[in-house]
Amino acid sequence: MGFMGYELACNPDVQQKLYEEILAMEEDLNGKTLTYEKLQSMKYMDQVVCEVLRKWPPAPVTDRTCVKDYELEVDGVKFTIEKGDNCMIPIWGMHHDIAYFPNPEKFDPERFSDENKDKIEEYTYLPFGVGPRNCIGSRFALMEVKSIFYYMLLNFKIMKTEKTPIPLEFVKVPVGLKVEKGIWVALEPR
Repeated sequence: MGFMGYELACNPDVQQKLYEEILAMEEDLNGKTLTYEKLQSMKYMDQVVCEVLRKWPPAPVTDRTCVKDYELEVDGVKFTIEKGDNCMIPIWGMHHDIAYFPNPEKFDPERFSDENKDKIEEYTYLPFGVGPRNCIGSRFALMEVKSIFYYMLLNFKIMKTEKTPIPLEFVKVPVGLKVEKGIWVALEPR
């Protein structure tokens, strides 16, 4: 949620487009409560959340245990990953690799539009992992962040302040991402 607030403050055009989608949904709801199905139908909200998770993955690296021997060849070098070997999956590295995501430091929700999402190479976007060992709480986390930002943006504009760090600087920690001096944004009532 912190990274999403940061990106919306730094990208007011994205925030405005998302706000307009929220206003359209409010009009469609006509005073009724926001439902799971209605929130799921918000395409731009999903694009923004997906791009936040690409740029700032909750787990920058994950691991898997190899279940059978694999022979691989990379750049003419053959090697074997043996059954039982632990393999590190560099999620941050893949999400910021120009081979998979052109201009990876740019916050661009259009990467996940209906027109563009099929261009994302399979298994290069892994914010919650993939397969039978993916994050069991991913659906809950996605609904939580979408509903929080729905109501937040309905009532507030997220703004940069003099304390907003640009670019973000990170503390070196063994797991996850920790921003040096925190993420600072302001909320302005609409």
